Amino acid sequence: MPYLFDEATRAERERLAAIEAGLDPFSIECLEKIGVGEGWRCLEVGAGGGSIAEWLCRRVGSSGTVVATDLQTKFLDAIEAPNLEVRKHDVTTDELDHGTFDLVFARKVLEHLADPRRALRRMYAAVRAGGWLLVEDTDLASFRHVSAPQPERFERAYAKFLEAMRSAGFQPTFGVQLGDELRALGIAGVQIHGRTVEWTAAGDQPTGKVYRMTFQRLQERVRKAGLLTNEEVDQFFADIQSPDFHAFTGVHFAAWGRKLA
Repeated sequence: MPYLFDEATRAERERLAAIEAGLDPFSIECLEKIGVGEGWRCLEVGAGGGSIAEWLCRRVGSSGTVVATDLQTKFLDAIEAPNLEVRKHDVTTDELDHGTFDLVFARKVLEHLADPRRALRRMYAAVRAGGWLLVEDTDLASFRHVSAPQPERFERAYAKFLEAMRSAGFQPTFGVQLGDELRALGIAGVQIHGRTVEWTAAGDQPTGKVYRMTFQRLQERVRKAGLLTNEEVDQFFADIQSPDFHAFTGVHFAAWGRKLA
């Protein structure tokens, strides 16, 4: 099935920018724990808007290289960095360079795939012996607390949006499996960190903006599938934009470790 958010539009770039604002500090913290440094050869699969690829380019310096791939490279092609190579690539069908990279990184890629394990094996094969694999995905089903005008109404509607995402191949609970998936590959010293923040209706809050824009992109699918009525969809958007709405997001997981051989 096609990727849900594959249109290289201004709206999608805005959504990606909100994801970057919300998740880049966490991703960079994980990359710093790994110790990415001068001269490394790095690969980012599904590099999106390119903020982490740019950070990696600065981190590895002139003696290092960064390969950034995506289904569409419009946003990546706009990056000016002499040590960046941009490739149009589909990790579900296209092979990667074997045993080449000191780091292979992917954020919010595997959760969108019908067969994430196959893609993960490709990423693993691209890591050199002694190199690192870091993957990040979100368990969107792991809400812990919701304050809303009618919490039960929100939770029912939210579940229907997740159902629409599942029907398009999205796996909303894959993030919680990342550690086991890396260990199954033979990755050593697996570490797993999780992050959750409060989702509110505040306009400048990146997490709330990501959720809202994501659901806006999905609403026609929800309506056409008859999962919610038009009135229920409209009420859902009213609820998540209410000043009384507060929720802890699903847990965003990062898992990483080293390939020994």
